[in-house]
Amino acid sequence: MVIFFVKNVKLYWKDMETKINKYIDHTIVSRDATKAQINKVIGEAKEYDFATVCITPTWTKYVSSQLEGTTVGTTVVIGFPFGTSSTATKVFEAKEAIQNGATELDFVVNIGMVHDRETDYLVKELAELRAATVGTVIKMIIETGELNGSEEIAYITELTAAAGFDFVKTSTGIATTGATLEDVKLMKETINGRSKIKASGGVRTLTDAKAMIEAGADRIGTSNGISIIEGTVATEEY
Repeated sequence: MVIFFVKNVKLYWKDMETKINKYIDHTIVSRDATKAQINKVIGEAKEYDFATVCITPTWTKYVSSQLEGTTVGTTVVIGFPFGTSSTATKVFEAKEAIQNGATELDFVVNIGMVHDRETDYLVKELAELRAATVGTVIKMIIETGELNGSEEIAYITELTAAAGFDFVKTSTGIATTGATLEDVKLMKETINGRSKIKASGGVRTLTDAKAMIEAGADRIGTSNGISIIEGTVATEEY
């Protein structure tokens, strides 16, 4: 059984070295984010030593420069939020983000192609994205809340894991439904150790985070990282 306890505000796994703060991608991907808000998130990420700060491409160079010398990485969303940009555009965005200091990339899948079972298109895109980002941690957001049940979730999870992505991620956080325990468990079963899982969208409390991690999540995407760490009431929607 997994047990948590509080020590100097940080939450630790019992009998493990990994702190729960290192599961968290502290996220600000709103379209109206200001520099003041970005600076606030950066400061919080440094203070709590989160895994990464997750941002939109505009802020990549600035955020990565502000995090230089820390153990906090810079995650950049690509093809966000709909995933319908061309593969070439996603490749360009990815390369630019890496050049500007991104350490991790969260791509968005083309959901329509998943619905239509356009396997050739999806396999080709996944392969091109992986080839363009060698040496960088990459995740594919499959937007579980927009997919048609467990069959589609398993289908795109399998393709993503087979393509060598480091993570399969549940959600962008803008859909009506975010991560669910059932979806994370299904993804874990489908992946079978080939990739990790990032649960995002609706993970707002310590209880939520614990449940997702116990279900198989290796990373949590949330704008409520501090609420999770301190066990307080969540204030942000994502």
